[in-house]
Amino acid sequence: MSLLPGTPATDRVLDLLPTHVLRRDAETGGLLAALLAAVGGELDLLERDIDALYASWFIETCPEWVVPYLADLVGVVDLPPLLPGVTTRRAFVANTARYRQGKGTPAVAEQVARDATGWPASVVEYHRVLAMSTAVNHVRLDRPATATIRTPVELAGPLELVAPEVAQGALHRVAHTVEVRRIASGRGRFGIPNLAAFLFPHQVVDLGWAPARRPDTADDGWSVHPLGAATPLFAAPEVEPGIEHLAQEADLPVPLRPRRLLALLTAAREVEAEGAQAAPLPVGVRIEGEELSAERLRVNRLEDLAHQAPGVPLDGWQAMVDALTGRVHPFRDGARAEPDTLEVRHAYGDTADVGAGGYDRRIVHDEVLADDPYRGDPARGGPDVTAQRAVIAGSVPLDENGPDPELGTAFETFESVWDSTESPAGSTCVISIGDNAHYPTDPALPADLAVSIPQATRLVVVAATWMPRVLGAGEISQPVPGVHDAVGLRPVLRGDLTVTGDGGSSLILDGLVIEGDVVVMPGAMGSVTLSQCTIGGTIRVAEDEASNPGIVLRVVRSRCSAIRFGPAAASLELRESIVDAEGPSAPGGGSDAVRGAALHLMLEGSTVVGRVLVRTLAGSNAILDGRVVVENRQTGCLRYSYAPRASRVPRRYRCSPTPTADPATRPVYVSREPGSPSYLALAPGCPGEIAQGGEGGAEMGVHHHLGRPLRVRAAARLLAPYLPVALEFGVRAPVPTDGQQG
Repeated sequence: MSLLPGTPATDRVLDLLPTHVLRRDAETGGLLAALLAAVGGELDLLERDIDALYASWFIETCPEWVVPYLADLVGVVDLPPLLPGVTTRRAFVANTARYRQGKGTPAVAEQVARDATGWPASVVEYHRVLAMSTAVNHVRLDRPATATIRTPVELAGPLELVAPEVAQGALHRVAHTVEVRRIASGRGRFGIPNLAAFLFPHQVVDLGWAPARRPDTADDGWSVHPLGAATPLFAAPEVEPGIEHLAQEADLPVPLRPRRLLALLTAAREVEAEGAQAAPLPVGVRIEGEELSAERLRVNRLEDLAHQAPGVPLDGWQAMVDALTGRVHPFRDGARAEPDTLEVRHAYGDTADVGAGGYDRRIVHDEVLADDPYRGDPARGGPDVTAQRAVIAGSVPLDENGPDPELGTAFETFESVWDSTESPAGSTCVISIGDNAHYPTDPALPADLAVSIPQATRLVVVAATWMPRVLGAGEISQPVPGVHDAVGLRPVLRGDLTVTGDGGSSLILDGLVIEGDVVVMPGAMGSVTLSQCTIGGTIRVAEDEASNPGIVLRVVRSRCSAIRFGPAAASLELRESIVDAEGPSAPGGGSDAVRGAALHLMLEGSTVVGRVLVRTLAGSNAILDGRVVVENRQTGCLRYSYAPRASRVPRRYRCSPTPTADPATRPVYVSREPGSPSYLALAPGCPGEIAQGGEGGAEMGVHHHLGRPLRVRAAARLLAPYLPVALEFGVRAPVPTDGQQG
């Protein structure tokens, strides 16, 4: 029989032999098959090599290491920095020919800035926004010397776009008089030869439908932020139609202005009034299962509630949406009311994928699983996944395989299995939370959850979907254990999570928001990993007892307010994470961010705000914004990091502040608010030895892996050959300020 081309080469070679030869070879020991297996293995390698060589001819399919060679073929002598997992140089090489065709135009300059940095960009020619006399036959209505105040309120008037807090000033359209300062100095703007490239580092994540957080008081409104912080709403940027298109507000990852939201709602209402289906809005509200139409959504502080007649409000639910703070105020029959459930579909912005969110977490999740120190019990099995349960709010279990309606139910199911004689000790068990619900879903249930993990067993709790396999005739089989898709979800645990573990046990939490604390109770836990999580409280490991000896706690791309260990020896690994002991949700009793008398701390590319009290320390590219006291300073090293002068740390290597630096040198942040898209991002006014003092010239702290200074310098360098003659350009700071115009 003939085999498909995708089958192994050995099978394809054996398929060419006569049947009687194969039968005779099987009867005599299979020596011919063994010989052909060796030949087939080499043939497989050769075929893969040929396929890779063919793929390497095209910039879209070639491996990353081939990109510089293809760049050389088209005469590209300089390339943007390669930041694995963050940026790629493919687009810059692929678009080089188009750059040259449109050389000297602002559209090409904008595309070069976008491809060189991986960020959306907007290029502004400032001679086009200068107040000047014009010919009466060619009046420039698009750049009035005097701003109008007659623009309808539902439209985005030119005055609202003037403030630098709105898109960094890139959308400025009101004419100015000529400015003589140079734009390259960072001070001048409105000059005849000036051209500015504005970079927008925020990424927009569309979360989809998720429950809003109940307000503490009726006046606060329901918050889209899982911890109740004020956070601006965003609209997902549109895909630009071509390289010749100049970016507008709809193409940029900027916060959603209230008047822009009003304009979108007004357009949707007109479409709905004609009986047609309106385009999806950037925000949607669903109250007690009913999705509100555009007529029932109102912009806070710009509109009144909808009325069916003067003085008679519409029956049913309405909602006021505050785009600046991400809060929703529900009304019923024209009066403020508190519904049982309120869900919001929205998008939010962030500087990096740190903390729980709806972004793609698959790469980091796989790395965390591969790097986990857990290895199982060799006597009873390895770390392979042997059981998996799904959790979906409101589901009705069809059989013993789930899905479970509550996370606590899944914990109880696994604990009952572990207590039985068929315990899967020595293996990995996975709980996949497949929605954005708040658990427990019933506010009347206890919010705190607890789980006890037996010896040499690993439990993985991940925000991910897992889909059953569809067989013929519509039959559906159970999913393969351990196969899940960690993307697009942000479930919330409303209380504390307490874990107890026997010898060699392990826990991995991935993609979760935990409003309370994560507490490791006395026991013999082997390791705990928090990956891409947001912890509203603290992480505590047996503070009062010398238990869990040698435990390894890993915090990867996560946020929390403090980490505290008991007297037993332990290890803490912080990688690209935030520990903020002085933020709004920080616990009382001092500002100790990390504390452990026998703790060995290792950190990479993290920001820690508050005091650090540990036994040993080894760190790179970190910001320790608080006094650091290390008991054993004979081991370890602090590299490319910031620690205050009063700190007692091991030997320093290229750290800040330097001996000759200003004594007041310290990090300057754009925002200290957890809900801000620029939370703990270094501000443009931050000292250069911190903002560019990380390894390779990147910044220190949690955003080191983004290489933002490298990308800004690459944009300035690579833009030069494509600028119009006699024009001077400047690259605007990549971290926008946090305010907005209402």
